[in-house]
Amino acid sequence: MDVRHAALKCLIKTLEHQNFYEESFKQYAHEVNSPSELKNTLSGAIKFKLALDFYVEKISSKKISKLSPEIRNILRLGIFELEFLKAPEYAVVNSYVELCGKLDKKSTGFVNAVLRNFIRKRADISINENDLGEIKYISIKYSHPEWLVKRWIGFYGREETEKICAYNNMPSKINLRINSLKTGRENLLKLFEEKNIKFEESLFSKNCIIVKESGNIKSIPGFEEGLWVVQGESSSLVAEILAPEQDDKVLDFCAAPGGKTTHIAALMKDKGKIIAVDISSDRIKRINQNCKRLDINSIHTVVGNAEELKFKEPFDKILIDSPCSNTGVFAARPDARWQKNSKDIEKLCELQMKILKNAACQLKSGGILVYSTCSIEHEENEGLINRFLQENEDFKPESFKLGSAFENAECSGMLQILQSRYQIDGFFIAKLKKL
Repeated sequence: MDVRHAALKCLIKTLEHQNFYEESFKQYAHEVNSPSELKNTLSGAIKFKLALDFYVEKISSKKISKLSPEIRNILRLGIFELEFLKAPEYAVVNSYVELCGKLDKKSTGFVNAVLRNFIRKRADISINENDLGEIKYISIKYSHPEWLVKRWIGFYGREETEKICAYNNMPSKINLRINSLKTGRENLLKLFEEKNIKFEESLFSKNCIIVKESGNIKSIPGFEEGLWVVQGESSSLVAEILAPEQDDKVLDFCAAPGGKTTHIAALMKDKGKIIAVDISSDRIKRINQNCKRLDINSIHTVVGNAEELKFKEPFDKILIDSPCSNTGVFAARPDARWQKNSKDIEKLCELQMKILKNAACQLKSGGILVYSTCSIEHEENEGLINRFLQENEDFKPESFKLGSAFENAECSGMLQILQSRYQIDGFFIAKLKKL
């Protein structure tokens, strides 16, 4: 299938029918010659939806809301390629007019006119703050929902907000965490060099490698052998901060797809017992698949609700990788910014506190609990932990050390990573000790 046709099908599924981007992409990735081209086009068009719609509205004789899903998204893709990919104008216009002809012959003239109008007039189309006001200007320029832009400016200020939005619009990086149970860092780097795989080492985690490949993940050397697992730099810090030891009994709530769980197992040298819980049986299957590929035996999976699931015996260490708003990982999850609203954050905080309280009562005295989110929202993170500590005097923050790439070498118990400051995914990690 032609990449542009596949991108259109995926875009309609994601933006019109609210399917997850990852699922839509996987459905069509095997049907095109260049999955990386499909990924770049699709993720970019999703990320820049607001800006693309602004351009369409400026040059179209019809409101974008009045267009059919096919025509609306053909125009989004065409303008994305012209404006953000700087693709050859002739090829873009002809290809999308031809695609339109296969789906809606009556609209080919309209699509042709809009795309050619954009080429002629784009130098005169500006996203102007004087016309739009601060919030709407930043929202459209960086293509983020207004409610989020307003929140971030209120909490982080305008300059930081613009940097956060700019990072979120960058292509996501492919981060690999070394599986120390099967290989060492030097051995994997040597393998990549031998296979001419371009990479760079992470500044933030000694276990992570950033690969400069854009093709199929499974084609990267070492996949079948289980030498590495896909995991972000921020995410890979979580298990290190939990610091599990051999023969510990560990509970991992909300564990799927298992990146942090398998990291815990590696740090424990696959000795001890890890109970990995997730509410989704399909996602539990992904943990089991990862364990098989990575050759891990210490993880035992359980389908269950982390709000209420109880175990008979307490645990030495507990990790909660809590459900959250995902506002720290918009670069990797392009559709996430369009899936939440401010009321969702309130509901998430209620869920997060229930999970935290349920986990806390299953921790041994002297045990360690780590709570993490891929969010940069105060209510989900430091605000929630402070509320928990006020209500649970038998817990206190536990300090932990960070690598030299961070501003402070030692953290007093809570770490908020902003994408704008470190150019890695936004993340929150809290480490608590039960007295």
